[in-house]
Amino acid sequence: MQKMHSLHSPCLLASLTQLQHADNEVFSLPSQEQNQLCWSTSFQSASQLAEALGRLGKNFQALQLTTGSMHGHFAVVQLSGLSIISISTNQLLMLNGERGSDCSCFCLEISGAHHDHRVHGIPIAPCSLHGFKPDLSESHFHLTAGSTTYFAITSSSRFGAFLERCGHEQLRDTLENSNSLLLSDRMHREIKQRFSWHLKHPLKKAEQRSLHTGNIYTLLMQALAQQDREDFQPFQISPRQHLVNELVRWGFQNSSNPISLDQLSHILFSSRRTLIQGCKENFNMGPMELLKVIRLEQVNWVLRSEERRLSLQLNTVGEIAEFFGFHSRGHFSAAYRKHFQEMPRQTFSNAID
Repeated sequence: MQKMHSLHSPCLLASLTQLQHADNEVFSLPSQEQNQLCWSTSFQSASQLAEALGRLGKNFQALQLTTGSMHGHFAVVQLSGLSIISISTNQLLMLNGERGSDCSCFCLEISGAHHDHRVHGIPIAPCSLHGFKPDLSESHFHLTAGSTTYFAITSSSRFGAFLERCGHEQLRDTLENSNSLLLSDRMHREIKQRFSWHLKHPLKKAEQRSLHTGNIYTLLMQALAQQDREDFQPFQISPRQHLVNELVRWGFQNSSNPISLDQLSHILFSSRRTLIQGCKENFNMGPMELLKVIRLEQVNWVLRSEERRLSLQLNTVGEIAEFFGFHSRGHFSAAYRKHFQEMPRQTFSNAID
């Protein structure tokens, strides 16, 4: 079992200080018309994080897996054909969705709080680079409470062409068979510092952004080329993990539909046992409890979003709870308060103030 990092470690304390500062900000996104090279926002729910990713064209379902109020921060900077993203969170988060075509993602946890990080159900190792397998069509990962993670997202075909031009075409085969790489402390620190610099120093000139994209490509290529083959972790998504990903998608798309475990198993072409085991392995809860948490997340989102309430024509907390299958107000309020550490009316009131 991996050792849990102390809450008194300098990296983690710095991360938590950043989150506390971010909590003083208001969740806001640039308008659709703005093509900003960089922006950032705090988020107070997993759904707000999903909205921020959606602004970048990434359609993810996001779920808070631990109980308590959410304090997180999201930042993005655009180079030329490459985006660098930072996500900090004080709660354990799950993100699940489609990666999109021709997409590679180079991720590293930078605060030292990696113990609950998982990629398609597989725990990551400290000082690792992961998420880069070019032919993955879907993403499913967990972010540890108290962590900060950097993501560099770019075109798979463009990065592959860069490797070939630099004489490292053999790395393309290596990347296709792996999704995680153990880095040296020095290389992990260098990539972290480079990504951090760009998040703090956005470049306005197109030629500068193009030049720095090339520099980051070179750094990533060096990291990939310098490691031994055994440092690349073989990767394949298991059928059970595919099932869990599909369950999460189904849960978000059918949040207002009551269902039994037998019906759910029939819809997903799975046995009850396999479904239960997959959920327990990934979330430490059963499938029906997971669907309940998803419905609570959906309620939280609608309580915070005037636009969403208008689209659903829901005006009160009771109407919103009823829409998502919570028919007992007492049981709903207790479940909501247990998960988010506040009453639903508090969430609603804070959103409209």
